[in-house]
Amino acid sequence: MSSSLLTPPSPQEVHVWEWDLDVCAGEFDRHWETLSEEERERANKFRFERHRRRYVAGRGELRRLLSRYLGLAPSEIALRYGSDGKPFCATQPPEWRICFNLSHSENEAALAISNGFEVGIDVEQFRPIEESLPLEVFSTRERAQFTALPDAERQNVFFESWARKEACLKALGTGFILPPTHFEFDLSIRGDTTPRFVSGEAEEAAHWRICALPSSPTCAGAVAARHTDWSIVKMN
Repeated sequence: MSSSLLTPPSPQEVHVWEWDLDVCAGEFDRHWETLSEEERERANKFRFERHRRRYVAGRGELRRLLSRYLGLAPSEIALRYGSDGKPFCATQPPEWRICFNLSHSENEAALAISNGFEVGIDVEQFRPIEESLPLEVFSTRERAQFTALPDAERQNVFFESWARKEACLKALGTGFILPPTHFEFDLSIRGDTTPRFVSGEAEEAAHWRICALPSSPTCAGAVAARHTDWSIVKMN
């Protein structure tokens, strides 16, 4: 990819970047050089080398992409954490409010960048569904819809729904401090949508927009914001 400067997204856009974390050795070394001491310490705590390399590839590419918007070296990007643990970029002009969120699942990574509003993104690799997960993720009404689905549809619907919920929670900056049932969806709606309820309230749900990432045979993904007037711009 080019190292030229990038124009920040407009208030009606969310830029989405996706990449493969299983990078070659040369790229790994380049990313490692850009990390902070804290990030290097965290990387070295991973038990498995594959997970360490994927973490470095994720943080390094995040820094590289932010640097292209901000006109700084990747190592100069100052990443800080909010009160609920959501990272933010502390090195940007006073008039800017670039927000971002990074997600990864196995070797798939996805980054959402917005301007002026918080954003959340989640990707989920398709895999066998553990028996307890629908009980943890779905509300009573969602479980009834899920149970009624043909077996062949359940995996896609489950991980699409999970990605929606986690993207919403990440947009709030809470992760899973709030339960997944805080956001309830109509499982019969595929693709872009809004929640049916947020904390049981339909009025609050109307403030949200969730956009599905382009379909993939291996994973589901979603971008979410408590902001309705925006759309995804796929970057490469």
